[in-house]
Amino acid sequence: MLYSREEVRLIRRLVRPFYLKMYLVEAPTEVDPGAAPRFRRRLIRAGRGLTSEQVEWLLLSGGWREQTMGAWFALAVPVDRVREAVAAAWIDGPSHAAGPLAVVSALITGSDAVAGMQSFVARPDGRDDLGTTGFVSAAITHLGGSPPFDPDPMVVASFQDSLKVATDLQSDFRTARGSLWLASLAGR
Repeated sequence: MLYSREEVRLIRRLVRPFYLKMYLVEAPTEVDPGAAPRFRRRLIRAGRGLTSEQVEWLLLSGGWREQTMGAWFALAVPVDRVREAVAAAWIDGPSHAAGPLAVVSALITGSDAVAGMQSFVARPDGRDDLGTTGFVSAAITHLGGSPPFDPDPMVVASFQDSLKVATDLQSDFRTARGSLWLASLAGR
């Protein structure tokens, strides 16, 4: 896959520094507890000037690293501008990004993502070795859908924990972006 110069810059700024920790779903809480606050501040700072078009590109680019960070950064921009891209990311989406995408879908798209998630769980490459089918099934259940099988209660609890992390992260992004907006008004 060939990337434009702008896309390479976007990957260097928004994907490489974060994707290894953020594909763990409950990130950044699963990283070293001493480093977690610094990591979270870096993540929030990176999302401050992000555009919805950049998030859409990350979500729909096809790479699991980009899609993982596109899911998390979708929490940083206005929901109405990325809702369709989050739902569309389930079409042939890579399984490594399924955990973050399931959590963010629950917050951003709601039941509109259930059909895509059900399709993912039914795919032969749903990669159950990563635990993604159970996790996505927990998201489907959370959204009122019917998954192909009932997720394990431990997986449901993990999904709920991840949903709390995502909700907190969304709040932090909004606060940071609000500060940026207020600072731009003060500079006028």
